[in-house]
Amino acid sequence: MMNPVLRREAITSLRGWKNFAVLTFYLAMMTIGAIVFFYTSVYQSYQYTFDPQSVVYLYVVLGSIQMALIVLSVPALTAGSISGERERQTLDLLLVTKLSPFSIVIGKLLSSMAFVLLLIISTLPVFSIVFYFGSVGIGSVLTLICFTLTTAYMLGGVSVFFSCIYKKTVISIMLVYIFTGILCFGTLLLVLLPMAVRGYDQLSPTATLIKLIPNPGVGFFSLMDHQIGTNILNDVFIQDRNIKINPFVQWGANNLWVLHMIFQLVVGSVFIALAASLINPVREHKQKNKTAKTKK
Repeated sequence: MMNPVLRREAITSLRGWKNFAVLTFYLAMMTIGAIVFFYTSVYQSYQYTFDPQSVVYLYVVLGSIQMALIVLSVPALTAGSISGERERQTLDLLLVTKLSPFSIVIGKLLSSMAFVLLLIISTLPVFSIVFYFGSVGIGSVLTLICFTLTTAYMLGGVSVFFSCIYKKTVISIMLVYIFTGILCFGTLLLVLLPMAVRGYDQLSPTATLIKLIPNPGVGFFSLMDHQIGTNILNDVFIQDRNIKINPFVQWGANNLWVLHMIFQLVVGSVFIALAASLINPVREHKQKNKTAKTKK
């Protein structure tokens, strides 16, 4: 049976205009990106012609826009899931039902994931331009969809976790964006700062790979690098090295996106479990009893 929270969220979200506005903006950005790509491709040519082989880069552009929009939209959609219930004073009503805290958290998360899936499916007509020129296969697009969904799953889990801690939705959204910024830019600094001090040749390939696994931007770049066959990351990790490269680095250089997807699934699941424990009424009752005994 469908999760009751998911069913309620699906019905109530379709009654408002916000989700339709987000969907319209999402499709508009994807369409504008495709139009700008074709415009620049034609007018950069000396004879004002279009090279069908360059459509593979349209796939990269569309995938990048989609990834950026998902990273920006998921916290806004999910960070108010629990804190919004507290603001409306309806969280206690949910907790006294037969639903477990885990079911409540999963229902809230799945409602956001369902809308993200709707956003992704709605962009398939734009991606069909790539199919028309035969630059990318359907398997690559499905892999990109799975990668995007795992990213949304991790960000959704983190958003629900912060939503359980803080009563203000704005604070939860800001903390999720800070968490995402740390993953994107903090991990890069961990690699760039030692590189600037000691030099690229002195860095450990294994340590560098481990530092870059949590980075969503590097994971997405690795996926695009793998699908269009440029092998840039492989050259970065392996070429011009005077030390022996272990098999893990050799495999990870070509499949860093796989390691990143595993990281996203693990981190998302951990934060979901923590969120479910935070809204557990039994846990809150025990904490109140301990506090009362301490005061006595």
